[in-house]
Formats: sequence, structure tokens, C-alpha cells
Amino acid sequence: MSRTTRSSEKRRLQYLQDIQSLQEEIKLLQITNEKLNGVGFDDMSFTELASLRSMLDEGFRIVTEEIENAYDKVAVKRIFEDDLMGGKDWIDRIDKEDLAYQSLLARRRGALRKKAREFRLSPPETQPWRSNDPDPERLETLEIEKERLRLLNERMIGKELDGMSYYELCVLSSEISTAEIKVGAMKDIKHAEEMEKAKRPS
Repeated sequence: MSRTTRSSEKRRLQYLQDIQSLQEEIKLLQITNEKLNGVGFDDMSFTELASLRSMLDEGFRIVTEEIENAYDKVAVKRIFEDDLMGGKDWIDRIDKEDLAYQSLLARRRGALRKKAREFRLSPPETQPWRSNDPDPERLETLEIEKERLRLLNERMIGKELDGMSYYELCVLSSEISTAEIKVGAMKDIKHAEEMEKAKRPS
């Protein structure tokens, strides 16, 4: 085997290793994202669910504070826009469009989360995206997806909120609240199961 061929094979193997590593990181981030959104936590214990609920509660508290701060800024901005851009009707229309757009993005995130879960749980032979064929753009695509999921997870627990608009925060607050309800319900079920189990004779 020539030096050039060995070098090429070494690069190919490194590429495959990087791809596999990123895929595993993304898988873990997907699982975390699902749980933070109230999906796929049936196998969690009462203690684990209590910890998850606590993280969501703290995230909701922080996001609520950020919403209040953002609203103050929006209120000041509206005073100027009211004078410059045509009054309350124009502002109301923009507000509705903004909220509708952020809600649409939230639905798309939910659809992506559902599709990713279906893909991840499907048999390996039906997953063509796991091909080992070299693709220069593939690593970049996986890096982008990894960062997207990391940021979504951080925001669900009230971190890295800088730069989010008032309506982004409102929709995020709603997502966290929905997850809190789902996790809380499962936590109650697990607690009841553990209490029932404790009553049984050993």
C-alpha cells in the first residue's frame, strides 16, 4: 500500500470516527430534549422524574422573569412605534404575526423531535442517513444539529436566553409549562407505584 493510499485510508477512518462520535452525541441530546419536553420518560424512576421536574420548574421561573423584562422593553418600543408607524392597529397586527411565527417554529420543533425519535428507534438497516460514505458537508451538518439541540436543551432549563424576543420567550414558557404538566403527572404515577410496592410484604 502506497503512502498516499495509507494517508487517504487514515483520513477516511478518522472521518468515520468523527461521524460516529457526533451521531452518539446527537442521540444523547435528542433523548434529553425529548425528556425535557415530556416525551420518552416512562422508564425513569420517581427520583429521576422529580429531578427533571425541578429543572423544568427552575427554567420556567427564569423564563418568566425574562418575559417580564422583555415586556418592559416592548412597552417602551411600542410608544415610539405608535407615533411613527400608524398606531395601535399596526402594532397589534405585528404582535399577532410575531406570536404566530414563533408558535409555528415551536410546532416544527415538535415535528422534528417526533421524526428524530422515530428514526432513532427504527432498525439500523432502515436508516440510510447512517451511511459511511464520505461527505464533506456531513460533518458540518451534524455539528449544526448538535449545537441546535444543545441550545434547545439549555433554554428549556432557563439558560442561554440572551437575544430571545418577547414572543420567543412566551412560546418557550408555554413549552416548559406543558412539559412540567407531563413530567409531574408521570412523577405522581411513579410515586404511587413505589408506595404500593412498599406496602407489599417482602
